[in-house]
Amino acid sequence: MSERVYQIHIRGHLDADWAEWFDGMTLLYHDARDETILQGPLRDQAQLYGILDKLRTLNLTLLAVQVPDAPE
Repeated sequence: MSERVYQIHIRGHLDADWAEWFDGMTLLYHDARDETILQGPLRDQAQLYGILDKLRTLNLTLLAVQVPDAPE
């Protein structure tokens, strides 16, 4: 199975210094919505769940998980 690009939306601001802790995902902050988007390829759902667990550990609010290139 090949990697898929995920977008994980969370409430609040995480700066780019956190990227390494989130498996090298790109962190984009959207000021108008006070939302950070973690974006990048993940190899499988186990890696996705690992990222989600880290967000829970930090007590961050998960807003959405999207796979922009997923077939409908």
